[in-house]
Amino acid sequence: MSIRLVALDIDDTLVDHSSIIPQRSLDALRKAQAKGVEIVLATGRGYLGTETIRRQLGEGFHYIICFGGALVADYATGSPRIHRFLTEEDVASCIRIANDLDLHVQIYQGDEVIFQHMTDFAKEYCAYQKLPWRTDEKLLEHDLSRVPKVLIYAPPEQEEACKRLVAERLPKHLHALGSKPGFIEIGDIGVTKGSAVKALAEQLGIDRAETSAIGDNTLDQDMIEWAGVGCCVKNGKVSVQAVADMIIPAQSEEGVAWFLERYVLQDQA
Repeated sequence: MSIRLVALDIDDTLVDHSSIIPQRSLDALRKAQAKGVEIVLATGRGYLGTETIRRQLGEGFHYIICFGGALVADYATGSPRIHRFLTEEDVASCIRIANDLDLHVQIYQGDEVIFQHMTDFAKEYCAYQKLPWRTDEKLLEHDLSRVPKVLIYAPPEQEEACKRLVAERLPKHLHALGSKPGFIEIGDIGVTKGSAVKALAEQLGIDRAETSAIGDNTLDQDMIEWAGVGCCVKNGKVSVQAVADMIIPAQSEEGVAWFLERYVLQDQA
């Protein structure tokens, strides 16, 4: 059966820290899209944070999944197709947990990032994704509505230990997943990249067997497990590789292009 939809993680899957799509991968993505394959970016970033990637892809792509599945939006305009938010109580719980563990925490409202204190991480994060930001030392008293996810940051060498501590304190219906070194992404267990890909495929009339997903970290795991062909790049987490149908070359070796050339473009020719 032909692959009609490819859900694609961005960071450490499609691009490295430069956020530049390698030319071979860019060519393969455009060829697949031109043949009618839905190329869906699926990321923990917000919509504005994907602008650099979207600009490189150009026109013709239709959908993007942001905030780890909380937003499915029109690629060109950002208009929401699916939008889900954490409850204010859940956001407050995440902030308290981070404060108890003395970890950086930030929330998102629209494309704005809000944190209690400016840190080196916050400065680099907002500059890298070119995002508007503000500080609020009384974050718990801030309006906590319409927040799609909470991000807690730990020193990368402490990430796994901190993630376990965070997970132990979270309400049962929330999970702590990883996307980049040190990133602890907090969301509802029912709101994931996988649930977003499933909902979008159903809306588009695309069968599960006609989908593929490519990623590298635990934030990608359930979409890799759900897709008809789930792929993990060789530089991905070992635990994510273990559930993938296929291990493909690393991001640095253009694994995305490798997969598209062999399993999408040939099949669609």
